[in-house]
Amino acid sequence: MKRIELLDYGRFLAIIGVVAFHYFFNGIANGKISSITYIPGISEIAKYGYLGVEFFFMISGYVIFFSAQNKTASEFAMARAVRLYPAFWFAVIFTSIFAFFWGGKQMSVSPTQIAINFTMIAPVFGHNFVDGVYWVLPYELKFYLLVLIFLLLGIQTKLKTVFFLWPFALLLCKLSGQHLPYLDSYYCYFAAGAILAIMKNNLTPKLAVALLICLILCISFSIANTPPVVKSKNSDLVIALIITILFLFFLCVNSEKGSDLKLYGSRVLGDLSYPIYLIHAHFGYMLISQFATEKNKYIIYIVTVLLVFMVACLMNIFVEKRLLKMWKMFFQKTIGDLISNIDRQLAGIR
Repeated sequence: MKRIELLDYGRFLAIIGVVAFHYFFNGIANGKISSITYIPGISEIAKYGYLGVEFFFMISGYVIFFSAQNKTASEFAMARAVRLYPAFWFAVIFTSIFAFFWGGKQMSVSPTQIAINFTMIAPVFGHNFVDGVYWVLPYELKFYLLVLIFLLLGIQTKLKTVFFLWPFALLLCKLSGQHLPYLDSYYCYFAAGAILAIMKNNLTPKLAVALLICLILCISFSIANTPPVVKSKNSDLVIALIITILFLFFLCVNSEKGSDLKLYGSRVLGDLSYPIYLIHAHFGYMLISQFATEKNKYIIYIVTVLLVFMVACLMNIFVEKRLLKMWKMFFQKTIGDLISNIDRQLAGIR
């Protein structure tokens, strides 16, 4: 799959929405930003920025479908590990350092908690994440695991069929009131992204029906799970409208003009999205609470955003890019060789 610059802009706009949600609304609502109050007008818009996470899940479903088409199980696992873990490990250390000094009761961390966070699945071991925004990462890991299992089972050529059936299985599960792995929660967004990826080169009435089911499921899920602090008289309508726009965005991405669109700085913005997401929340909360007052909060907001962007740039350059060969070697010797051995064993069975 060639790099789609419009999709990079989408990633960046999603992270801007999430940052705005945390800084201008949720951080104040949950008490992690305690020194200032809401900015009228901005907070009413920013409170819907959390839907950027749903957008990220759609992007994952879209991108991973193409990524899995031409990779072995080992190559797929390595690519995902290299993408997720190095920046995440740096973010855990970075956030923890500030939490030791400024974390207070709400954002304090312990050495054991930090060590277990490196797994990216700390709640499995009974520990909280160092930063609350990491909650999305286990969903990503479980989705990658699902695709990896498909590759190991040798049904790579059947991914279109599997993903096409996914929305129908999600709908059946919802109607029956069941809660099954991969057939509940945010997975309707992953399924939507996968369906949209299939539709890029294969638009059929059946796929249109599958996409419509995804749209209904996504709107239904997000409205039912609206954060209490966001809930208002018109919030259901606004959420439904935003999610519909997200789906329309991907239809633009799928168009010939959308796919070929050239946008300034798209690669840089796309590359920065993940590092920004990893470090912006608790670090930003602590910085704003330490230095912001009602008189200077606009300046502190600007300084905080600039610092987050600067650290994200350094992460991308020095952690992700400069050390890329080292990370590839490391994950080849660990995950890559392990998955290759499993693949060979299963190949004999197949």
